[in-house]
Amino acid sequence: MLGILDYTLKSSFEAGLLVVTLLLYLYLTLPDMKSKVNYVWTGTGLALVFATVLVYGVDFFGNRELFEFAWLSSIFPVLALLILTGRFAAKSKPARFAVGPLVLLTTVLLVTVEGIELVGFPMKIFVQARSFINTELILKVIGALFVILLAALFGWTYLKSTRKMNKQLVIITGTTLVTIILARHLISLLQLGMTLGYIPVTPVLVSVIAPAINTYYPLFFYALVLLVAVQVILARLGSKKPVQQEYENPALRRKFLAEYRNQLRWLAVTGVLILTTGALLGVGHVYSNKKVKLSPPVPVQAKNGVITIPVTQVNDNKLHRFTFVTPNNVTMRFIVVGKGNGLFGIGLDACDICGVVGYYERGDDVVCLNCDVIINKITIGFPGGCNPIPFPNKVENGSILIKTADLLQKEKVFQE
Repeated sequence: MLGILDYTLKSSFEAGLLVVTLLLYLYLTLPDMKSKVNYVWTGTGLALVFATVLVYGVDFFGNRELFEFAWLSSIFPVLALLILTGRFAAKSKPARFAVGPLVLLTTVLLVTVEGIELVGFPMKIFVQARSFINTELILKVIGALFVILLAALFGWTYLKSTRKMNKQLVIITGTTLVTIILARHLISLLQLGMTLGYIPVTPVLVSVIAPAINTYYPLFFYALVLLVAVQVILARLGSKKPVQQEYENPALRRKFLAEYRNQLRWLAVTGVLILTTGALLGVGHVYSNKKVKLSPPVPVQAKNGVITIPVTQVNDNKLHRFTFVTPNNVTMRFIVVGKGNGLFGIGLDACDICGVVGYYERGDDVVCLNCDVIINKITIGFPGGCNPIPFPNKVENGSILIKTADLLQKEKVFQE
């Protein structure tokens, strides 16, 4: 459950930050553009629609990587054009007119990237669910909806608290925030370009991209949370309580005093939500980085082209892992899981989605080590989803019989 919370929180939190930053851009940079805020909300709605179509209609687009590469490539010139147009909006009517549509386009491009992860959470929850109604599934759905609501609440309070902040602080924070997100998108763009063959794969480029993906890429989101936390702290330290002598009119002082107290309340709520987000991220980080060791496999050998495993060795309804070394010196792993009533689920210790990461037992459940999906034991031995890759076998005379010829057809799965 914590895995889906961490996944959903990051995407919804980042999407909320982007929407608020674009709104603040209109509110603070272009004060006379407040009527243009509907472009942000419309763009957000369109982005979620596009993200949904992309996630659940990926076959329609054919090559998803190509689509994502084109999408990410268009973000940078459109954002640059928006910034350039905004600088001339105060003096140029055409520029003022263009700001709204450009904000709409920028919102669609940026939020769609986050929306792809956000709207994809039901797929992560329901793939290989043991049933459509069970405690784990219900908890995952409730947890995902909770963090989405938390991110929406944070976005609202963050917008309320920042609108009264020092303008320079908001601009600096917003610029830094967008820069961090763009840096992450640039890494993704380079990775996709190398995958598609549009960018030459050179040793120098790999030496730069590999550490960025493996080490620094996960840290970008934590940098965003830290940035917002620092902004809230600086805003609180910079808040100045209205002094009696500064206002000849007592009513005016009471007005500014009420605004001051109101801002402190919003800052306090934003701070609490940041702490809550940080706590959830911390728990999710510990959970996602916990080390689970696969049980040691039992080596098996073939005799006359057949691997024989006595049923008495695996009829305890537990997960049993075996290894077989092929003539090409490739070590293949496969698992045998008792289903009860003399039935067994047999497949490679690998799947088509997560590769050769393997499976482990958690209580009575068989779980994918990579994505934490619980595999229904009844479905082991059948293809699809995160199920172990099946291969032909049979139970005969108290033994499980596996032809090496059938196993060797799957050898490429374990070849490096």
